[in-house]
Amino acid sequence: MDSPSEATTGERWRPPVSGPGGRGRHRLPRKQARTTESRWPRRRNGAAIVGGVGAAALAVLVLLTVVPDRPTERANSARAAPGQRPASSTAIDTAPAGQTISPIAASVDVPSVGTTIPIGPTPGYVAVAPNGDYAYTANRDSHSLSVIDTATGQVTATVPISAGPPQFVAFTPDGRRAYLSIYNNERTLNVIGVLDTASNTVLETISVGTRPFALAVRPDGKYVYIPEHDTGTISVIDTATNKLVLTIHVPPNPHSIAFSQDSSRAYIANHESNVISVLDATNNTLITTVPVGTSPHSVTVSPDQSQVANVNYDANTVTMIDTATNTVTATIPVGGHPQGIAYAPDGKHIYVANNDGGIISVINVETAQVTATVPSGRTATSVAVTPDGRYAYVTNLDSGDVTVIDIAK
Repeated sequence: MDSPSEATTGERWRPPVSGPGGRGRHRLPRKQARTTESRWPRRRNGAAIVGGVGAAALAVLVLLTVVPDRPTERANSARAAPGQRPASSTAIDTAPAGQTISPIAASVDVPSVGTTIPIGPTPGYVAVAPNGDYAYTANRDSHSLSVIDTATGQVTATVPISAGPPQFVAFTPDGRRAYLSIYNNERTLNVIGVLDTASNTVLETISVGTRPFALAVRPDGKYVYIPEHDTGTISVIDTATNKLVLTIHVPPNPHSIAFSQDSSRAYIANHESNVISVLDATNNTLITTVPVGTSPHSVTVSPDQSQVANVNYDANTVTMIDTATNTVTATIPVGGHPQGIAYAPDGKHIYVANNDGGIISVINVETAQVTATVPSGRTATSVAVTPDGRYAYVTNLDSGDVTVIDIAK
């Protein structure tokens, strides 16, 4: 599906299936103790359990001093919106598919905890804009997004989402748009919001299947893929028209999708089926399914595309998959109820947000061992890394804040 004409609007398509079936720390304590509703939404045996941006010029970067316990300070130039570049800047803002933003810092085995950024109630998910200047959190209870300036560690804007509670965020490669998964606990609202990041306004909403989960934009920017938990489907939206062009059926219940940088493959965490689906993203054919641990929740692809890693929520593990053979190469114990996962841009470490205990597990990819356990806030739910590889941002649902972790040398 490399052009919109190759798909019919609203077409329901069932692919053939092969392979196995399947600065000081601030705290804003919530008044109520965490319940199962604090996690990413989950569905077990039919019962619903509701849970779970240009870089400054390179010549300036080398002059900066890293201040402990907060993100790197950048030059005192005007900040660009996620999809914009300051007029005076000649630095690369975003990377074409298959490339990375330069320079990339080397990740370390034992990161250090930096700033804690107060957000407010229920920041459930965080995404960093492609140019690295901003991070957006989706705040469920307040029906809003918080925009964090990654140079100052401050919230610079709160964006109301009148359509409903935002759950997940995904940026287009140029950063000019963000797509939001929006649904309510009653399952009566299931839409994708299209956010203009220059004005931070929702341009339109698109109806999709029930409970749209952790969506992703294909790295070539042409399509956004939305896992729909309750319907066991992936909706595909053309980013040029914002029209639904395809519906793909996958094993139940898809929670998360991630792409290879060349846009040729997509990997889907199917929570109730205990498998990762491998999709040919050029023609949307299901290639195979890879059995993993219990309740695969989130999935991520290594920068060099050689590996896929996912968290298994109810097995308290991470599974490593070789993308050449679609076979499991390692199963790594981590913290309790791991929910979010991300690679360091240099590909040498993986970061896992664990609900229980509010901790981040750091995995050395070469040894497939946990090298550090880093404290975060209460109920860590997601983790996102800046493109330069210097910082990771972690949402803490029940303490209403974001922890910044210094992950580089």
